[in-house]
Amino acid sequence: MELGLKGKVAVVTGSSRGIGKAVALALASEGCEVALTARDKKELGQAAEEFKKLGVKPLTVPVDLTKPAGAKRLIRETAKRFGRIDILVNNVGGPLHFLPFSQLTDHDWREELEVDLMAPIRACREVLPWMRRQGGGRIINIASISAVEMEEKFPDYRVAKAALIALSKYLSIELASSNILVNAVLPGSVWTPSWEREAEAMAKREGTSVRKMAQRLRTITEADIPLGRMGRPEEIAQVVTFLASPNLAWMTGALVRIDGGAAKLIL
Repeated sequence: MELGLKGKVAVVTGSSRGIGKAVALALASEGCEVALTARDKKELGQAAEEFKKLGVKPLTVPVDLTKPAGAKRLIRETAKRFGRIDILVNNVGGPLHFLPFSQLTDHDWREELEVDLMAPIRACREVLPWMRRQGGGRIINIASISAVEMEEKFPDYRVAKAALIALSKYLSIELASSNILVNAVLPGSVWTPSWEREAEAMAKREGTSVRKMAQRLRTITEADIPLGRMGRPEEIAQVVTFLASPNLAWMTGALVRIDGGAAKLIL
């Protein structure tokens, strides 16, 4: 299926590793120009080298999107390089604290909300003038199944991602007249660096090795997935790439779950 993405310009936040990098690679493989961004300049450079091996020369913008100046710089440099921005994928985020509600401080909550909600808000705000000027665009927010199906962990992360879903739905209504389509993708359990951090935190609490804890986490998690395994970043990237296509012109405000059948939800 021809997705019509050749020559489009995509910004993918949190794209030095995990789902973000997989999304950027998938968009680039469809002919998109891509802007990669992350806080860690070294990791960003390593990711860029992978793209270059595939014959793609991405723009790399090392910024902290939890700071107001970060989104401004990211969008400004992307527009300066490519002259337009067609696709914004808000991927940056993840659980930061691995603590129960009673142990989370105000600072912890603010920190989580900055990365999972305010960073996408700022990126959207900065990109809108460009998309409106061009006559449209695509915004895809990477939320989480954790935002719609509760479990007794990561309360700050779950609430922040639920707010991101609400933001996606609201923007889909306000921006429809500008032909800017906004959808949210809700990945289930995909092994990414945030799972590695969780394994480290749990291993430290229980006095065991990170390797053993990681294997235990995978075994427990996969037992609850009807398809029997955790997802791969590339599988999330395929869904995002489809949503980014200009051929998908009558889908906005949607929540797209991709979780191996794990969610016990009807809708």
